[in-house]
Amino acid sequence: MKNKYVAVLDFGSSKITCMAASKVADSGEFLIRAIGQSVYNGFDDNNWYEPDTIRGAIRDAITQVENKLNTAIKEIYVGVPGVFCAVATGEASLTFHSKKKIDKDDVAEIIKKADIFENVAELIPLGGKPVYYVLDGAIKTYDPVGNIASKLTGLVSFSFMKSTFRNSVAPILMEKGITKIVYVNGCEAQASFVTQSMFGAAGHAIILDIGHITTNVTLCGGNGVLFGKTFALGSGYLASDLCQVIGCDFNYAMSILEKVNLNLEIQEGDAYSINGRMVDAKRTNEVIKARIGQIADYIIKSFNYCNMPIPSNTPIVLTGGGLTYLRGGADCLASFLGKQIRTYESVNPQTRRNEYTSTYGLLAEAVKGNKSKGGVLSFFKRRFKGDK
Repeated sequence: MKNKYVAVLDFGSSKITCMAASKVADSGEFLIRAIGQSVYNGFDDNNWYEPDTIRGAIRDAITQVENKLNTAIKEIYVGVPGVFCAVATGEASLTFHSKKKIDKDDVAEIIKKADIFENVAELIPLGGKPVYYVLDGAIKTYDPVGNIASKLTGLVSFSFMKSTFRNSVAPILMEKGITKIVYVNGCEAQASFVTQSMFGAAGHAIILDIGHITTNVTLCGGNGVLFGKTFALGSGYLASDLCQVIGCDFNYAMSILEKVNLNLEIQEGDAYSINGRMVDAKRTNEVIKARIGQIADYIIKSFNYCNMPIPSNTPIVLTGGGLTYLRGGADCLASFLGKQIRTYESVNPQTRRNEYTSTYGLLAEAVKGNKSKGGVLSFFKRRFKGDK
């Protein structure tokens, strides 16, 4: 698979996506070759809604890709949703006898020393990623290799997976004939991909992934996640609200959302025309704005649990298939948050779909991890011998 393609499995709040891509460069660039997707009942901010639906959805999404590639998938990267992840940070330092050129072994030693977390039965470690380094107590950098210093300090982000997720997913994948499984913090992979794609460099950013049922709030720095929070509220609630207020079915409510424009100056008597039926535009916009206001309130409250400093110039990026496709949705959310928001964008035609940003992130991680035998696959194979 190293020279052919990498495959990933991404768990959204309403769909499971399998995607395969060819590696273009070790930096994480890829060319998408096949996509498979299946609908399922997802999860909330605690656990799966209907665990019995997972098996069929996983097998269906993977089989779609296998049929398109005309080959069986034997290795796969699995994105662990934010609700099934935990994040913690640790700091460590190395002091040298004299000034020296920092190398990769020094970086690896910093990550190892920063891991001070005891094993917890319910949590499986996914490894650590550096947030930033400080040279000689003064110079901050995201890549210390090659620099000269007598002391190296690093802040490292560590991700953990709830064992309930692995216990649910691993047996299904192994039953499907997949022999190597790599688990990745999905929010971390997404945040890294989005920041690199939009800003071209490491740094602080807040990623808001508003999905159909759940929303992930991620504060990232460097290559790691500093804080993450998931809550059960997403764009699907907009349609549910319209169903109750207007008195229509869910599919019709989704059609209304396709016509809505929250940036318009709506007057009394204005209406949206959907399938020959007129819908009160002012009332519709008010209902939608009220729910977006609640989502904004949840986002703000999420940071009550964050003990990390957030620079005032930290960019906020909106992703996911929810508000990004609702005209005026991002602007409305920004007004409630009192902050400017950028919607995820890409110059690459293959990676422009907002609802797939988490999947793109997994592909980038898979490409980088699959570049050598000493990469991520080998590491996880040693740690999790049960995933064979």
